[in-house]
Amino acid sequence: MGDTRDRRSLWRSPVLLSAPEEHAWAREVAVHAHAGQRDKAGDPYIRHCQRVADAVQGDKAKTVAFLHDVLEKSPGWTAERLLDSGFSPEVVAAVECLTQRPGETKDALTIRAAANRLTLEVKRADLGDNLAQIERQGKSGAEYRRRLHLLEEVVSDKHATEDDEDAAAGLTSQARLARIDAARRALRSQYTARVAKRSFVVLFGLAIVGAFYLTFMQ
Repeated sequence: MGDTRDRRSLWRSPVLLSAPEEHAWAREVAVHAHAGQRDKAGDPYIRHCQRVADAVQGDKAKTVAFLHDVLEKSPGWTAERLLDSGFSPEVVAAVECLTQRPGETKDALTIRAAANRLTLEVKRADLGDNLAQIERQGKSGAEYRRRLHLLEEVVSDKHATEDDEDAAAGLTSQARLARIDAARRALRSQYTARVAKRSFVVLFGLAIVGAFYLTFMQ
């Protein structure tokens, strides 16, 4: 994003970001959120996020790739905070869809991640990178291979994602986040209108005082 955005103010309040800006901002957020964390190979966790991002196509998918573990592994980060940081409802809903819920199995998460093309692509890259890290250490990657196979099985069934309740929940989540974002935009518009109205009143008052002074004080 370079000098076009003030990082500190962006962290606190949402602004409209272009797709490339959102992608670049996602990497910065991931670096902060995963600071001090290590991946399965013992490397800084951001390297895993970077590899997943490198494995997918398009700024939107790369944005989700950088953020895919933020809600699950980084205390203090929530969907609402991601929205406040400037990410679109579509991106935040995808990150939620890739986040394991309390009591949810890894298989259920894998199935839910097949809800749409965006989350499917990132989950496939995530599992693939985890598998590669495990195998480089000489360990068995059977569990990751099984979940990759499960993911492809779900995808091959044309009706699975349409009928699965978790997929529907993912769409509901995106709609909810969109409503939150719209409400916040409306509040900002109302605030801007109030500020403009107050400014007009102040200027009008100053004009009256000035006219009074010119008329009666000279």
